[in-house]
Amino acid sequence: MATCIFRSALAPRLHAFWEARRSARRGDAMLKTLRSIDRFFITELKPGQPISRELLARWIESTAHRSAGTRINRFGIMRQFCLYMSYFEPRTRLLHRHCLPRRNRPAPHIYTPQEVRRIMVAARTLGPRGSLRPRVISTVIGFLYATGLRIGEALNLTLADVDLRRRVIEVRRGKFGKSRYVPLSVSTAAEIGAYLRQRRRAGFSTTPDAPVFVNVIGNRHGHPGFVTVYLDILRGLDLRGPTGQRGPRVHDLRHTFAVHRLLRWYRQGVNLGTKLPLLSTYLGHSTVTGTEVYLHATAQLLESAGRRFHSHFAVPPVAKRTTHGEA
Repeated sequence: MATCIFRSALAPRLHAFWEARRSARRGDAMLKTLRSIDRFFITELKPGQPISRELLARWIESTAHRSAGTRINRFGIMRQFCLYMSYFEPRTRLLHRHCLPRRNRPAPHIYTPQEVRRIMVAARTLGPRGSLRPRVISTVIGFLYATGLRIGEALNLTLADVDLRRRVIEVRRGKFGKSRYVPLSVSTAAEIGAYLRQRRRAGFSTTPDAPVFVNVIGNRHGHPGFVTVYLDILRGLDLRGPTGQRGPRVHDLRHTFAVHRLLRWYRQGVNLGTKLPLLSTYLGHSTVTGTEVYLHATAQLLESAGRRFHSHFAVPPVAKRTTHGEA
């Protein structure tokens, strides 16, 4: 077995572990972390030594300068590798979950309809002049706001996935490899239809496997490139601070979709217990628990909740009695 990728005393095991994950389409995403672990083992692990508690403690300390999200991802991979190694070396110590740092998720920005319109208008002014690029960017933004799809799911759509006659799209191999159908509203289907007609007039491929959202040379629009353009638009509108500061994100369009959907249901007086499983399915979650992170209280939602509570449970004011001497 070739072990040229890794150089530590556990290089063969790291390579075998990576190959197993790669066959399950997970290896490429973890290769960078495995190489980092390999470099740590080169300096800290001698041949024949097991992965000990002390070694793991030093590794945890070596990741202290990383962000919480990066540390959590790396902890997960190290934990999997230790479990894998325990089948070959019983002395291997496992990395327990209580060692994981807590992820401090930034509060999502719930966009207002006015903000979304401003962002889309700004996207239509992008260059190059006369190209399809401004329409691509603005359509993706409106599409994410109207459907709640993940950005990767939207950019991975092909023409075969879009059925405007039935107003439905098929999301193939979304997060965790799950696929689902997502219905479109009449207005969203009309906007996508208008975009596809402009895309066709621009001369891009119309084969079924061609990407819906293309870059300037006709390939699938890249995720990092779209995020960069989107954040530049937000900064130009003063909706986000300079580079390095946290602020509204592309993914917050998904949060906005979920919150606005919940708000509409709440205002309609529907039973949310019967609707939340539908929202979970629509968003591509296997359980309602996965949807809870998207359901954040907003001022509008709290105001609607207060009105409903008052209308159902508030004690009506007692009419003031008048005496015979009063008019």
